[in-house]
Amino acid sequence: MNWPKTTEIGKFLAKERFYAQNTLTGTLKQSLVDDVEKITISNRLARDTLNVDAGTEFPEILVLKIKLKHKKINEKLLDALDKTICAGYVLFILEYGDKQCASIAHKMINSKDFSTIDRRWTTEWEDDLDLELRGTTLDKIYESLITQISNGRVQTDCGNLASAVNNDIERAKLEKRIEDLEQKLHRTVQLNKKFEIKDQIRKLEQKVKELS
Repeated sequence: MNWPKTTEIGKFLAKERFYAQNTLTGTLKQSLVDDVEKITISNRLARDTLNVDAGTEFPEILVLKIKLKHKKINEKLLDALDKTICAGYVLFILEYGDKQCASIAHKMINSKDFSTIDRRWTTEWEDDLDLELRGTTLDKIYESLITQISNGRVQTDCGNLASAVNNDIERAKLEKRIEDLEQKLHRTVQLNKKFEIKDQIRKLEQKVKELS
């Protein structure tokens, strides 16, 4: 990614730092050991590194580069690591071999030193990951990264990120329901039952269109 040199950090982050955090269960701590080889603070996107206005929710976006031992992504682990960094948004760049993917979540502060994550998006593995820094404020850059990583599922033209995220959460639930019904349709033998299931699928697909 061709980002300004002023954003580069390149600081190694020991995995042991996260072991004592309350956000990590025993299972996630084991995943950190088994799946993650190395964590690096790759970049810091902020007012003083990009010459943009600070964000209203968080003052910076930290880019954590994670070298994986396996080509698999435990998004629950990413959420837990994200929550340990209460001072800023977090963009993960995951690496395995010569492949990369990006992952980002919609993150909000609930109270001092406590944040919540309600939705995460992760790209496909790519040979050449290219994310652009679009926007004149940190909030807009964050929104743009979500739009890019979600492959356009989250659009903030209306200026309301929370609403756009909620729409995508609802759409994802509907898509999962459609997937389950399609599997049920494949298993169903009775013709009248097939018609009922197809009708349910059509109605759900219409709701998905309305949320798009």
